[in-house]
Amino acid sequence: MPELWRRLGPEALSGPAAVARPQGLLDAMSPGRPPVASWSTVTDPVLVLGRAARDPVINPAGLAAAGVELVRRRSGGGPVLWDAGLLSLDVVLPPGHRLAARDLALAYRWIGEALAEAIATLDVDCRAVSVAEARTAQARDDETARRAARACFGGLSPFEVVARDGRKVVGLSQVRRRTGSLFQCGIALDLDAEGLARLLEPDHLEAAALAAALGTVATGLRQIRGGLSPGDVVAAVEGALERREGVRLAPHGLSGEPVAR
Repeated sequence: MPELWRRLGPEALSGPAAVARPQGLLDAMSPGRPPVASWSTVTDPVLVLGRAARDPVINPAGLAAAGVELVRRRSGGGPVLWDAGLLSLDVVLPPGHRLAARDLALAYRWIGEALAEAIATLDVDCRAVSVAEARTAQARDDETARRAARACFGGLSPFEVVARDGRKVVGLSQVRRRTGSLFQCGIALDLDAEGLARLLEPDHLEAAALAAALGTVATGLRQIRGGLSPGDVVAAVEGALERREGVRLAPHGLSGEPVAR
């Protein structure tokens, strides 16, 4: 019998609301409650900073000119430009759930491999990276790697998803709390490296160099295979979760009442 999870979305939210929703779901989770899978996009772009980005180097004038708000989240590290090209899947598990492994790196394996399998069904050649491959990438210390590392999509962690050429298309992060575990998946449909670079770097030449560096290590799914919709990705991922983990997602709103797909 499949394990039933609550499914929220896909739903377009304001940037701050999209960042706050998974954090609220984690705070409300408790033993015995069903896991929640929340899909979201944003109605307005935000620059999201993770917990490791305490004093980020950003371009306030660039943010003001683009009308982009700065928002912090509890997971992740470097800056992420959450715009119309980024689809988010947030999975909240109750304490002690079978998919919340104690090893923080290995805990990503189930979701990274499910995402890679799903994306492959959309005719995008990809894979979830191994721990060894991620460590090798993290050890790079050339100029391109240092520049790209200013952004979250510029780095590589275990079980994140990369395209055939090694460029990252899915970023992962997690939060562990007494109330449960939160796995956050940023699926790049379109990656605006130039737009992100302008928000981080006031110098035009440095911004161009940063964008070029990001473009060598990350890309969007539609930049590989045009025509993909968020709905295509949602359906593929949910199918992979059902095949691999015996999970069925039932659409319910925050009130617990069923909602239309």
